Amino acid sequence: MTTRETKREKWVSASLIVGALFAGLAAMAATRHGPPAAPTPAAPLAPPAAFGAPTKPEAQVAKPEVPATRPRVDLVFALDTTGSMSGLIEGAKAKIWSIASFVARAQPTPDVRVGLVAYRDVGDAYVTRVFDLDDDLDRVYRRLLSFRADGGGDGPEHVARALHEAVHDMSWSPHANNNVRLIYLVGDAPPHLDYQDGYDYVKAARAAATKGIQIHAIRCGSDEETATIWRRIASLGHGEFLTINQDGGMHERRTPYDVELARLHDKLSDTVVAYGGAKGAATRAAIEAANDAPVSVKAARAGFLSAKKEKMDSDLVGGVASGRVDLAKLPAADLPASIAALPLEERRAKLATDAKDRGALLERISKLSTERDKFLKSEPEGKSSGFDGEVEKTVRKAGAAVGLAF
Repeated sequence: MTTRETKREKWVSASLIVGALFAGLAAMAATRHGPPAAPTPAAPLAPPAAFGAPTKPEAQVAKPEVPATRPRVDLVFALDTTGSMSGLIEGAKAKIWSIASFVARAQPTPDVRVGLVAYRDVGDAYVTRVFDLDDDLDRVYRRLLSFRADGGGDGPEHVARALHEAVHDMSWSPHANNNVRLIYLVGDAPPHLDYQDGYDYVKAARAAATKGIQIHAIRCGSDEETATIWRRIASLGHGEFLTINQDGGMHERRTPYDVELARLHDKLSDTVVAYGGAKGAATRAAIEAANDAPVSVKAARAGFLSAKKEKMDSDLVGGVASGRVDLAKLPAADLPASIAALPLEERRAKLATDAKDRGALLERISKLSTERDKFLKSEPEGKSSGFDGEVEKTVRKAGAAVGLAF
């Protein structure tokens, strides 16, 4: 081999090495900055049957859509529970289901959670009782039933502590674009300003605004000092100052649909099969409290359940129907005696019949509730809007800001 041939061979080899090096660097750059390389035929993304249609070329396959997060409505009621507030407390017990039903029927359908802060004053049986935000409205209702108006007497109450705990001690939903987060401060007396215990209503209201939580201050009665401070709290909390009658202004609004809805409500309760220890006891307590409620409360609760059908899945009927509970693996000790006495196939048949009956009842309730809502909207509420009316108006306004339609 001549010297010239040897040099030419070395030059070609070096060129090939440099070319390979640049090709490798280009591939690395494309991986870092360009679109991903198409998969090789040996490793397809998925067989055509997985999509129910012929596979598209890689460049045309659309990315799977991320399901939208269901909106949430968080409502916290900070209620003065001293002796002068008996009318409001009793009215709130009667109206909590109508408020919940109103919210649940928004579109798109939101998750609804309610928190409670009962407040009085130093020296009373308690200063505050705090119940975290909860999507189990039956449990919220039973908590409200336990509230009694008592204590007070010296005028001012410990409003600052109640407001602080409403802002800081609740498991608020994230501050997202489709979530509504509201506090309702409801009382008829101003806060104590002489306590040196670290609680400050101004700081609490400002903290709420920072967190994106609105505060609506609802004054019961006509006390001017309360009005002055309630206005400031509402302003700092980016909410509204509202005034209602001392008794809460909550009048029972009857409709031609209430009696039938109450009857269907009780038939719906008959389809509930409690199971398990503590879980079963809680389910039975909820049914007992609901069945003892007035007709208007039953009608509103039925409407809520028809709007939030998944709330009926927590018992044995719903659990088996949804596939969440495997009846064959459930210990007989966890079953009610009437179900445990049946063979497995008869148990399944009984629960399937209950599920079918429940579906028909919810369908009927949904239609009647829609008619009931139309009737209520057509009826004048009177000159003085009550507690529930003010809550609905402010929820509607806040909901509209995040795309909820009522």
